[in-house]
Amino acid sequence: MAEFTLVSEADAPRPTRQSGRLNARMREYERYVEGVKGGKVGKLVPSRGETARGLALRIGRAARRVNKQSNTWIVDDVVYFKIV
Repeated sequence: MAEFTLVSEADAPRPTRQSGRLNARMREYERYVEGVKGGKVGKLVPSRGETARGLALRIGRAARRVNKQSNTWIVDDVVYFKIV
């Protein structure tokens, strides 16, 4: 079980800023979400070193960032998603 303690705000480390690469990746997935219009389904095929589950999670997070809901499913290691 995790150990929980309270520290003063002054003693807590400052949050780290997101790297430019992370921001670029987040924007990339937001563009995928924005690109799926009514009646269409997005399809993502993992490249080397990626997993279908990881792609599905990124799509879900990107959809939430742009205030949309998504349905994702994985078939034969390919991610499909629909914006609802």
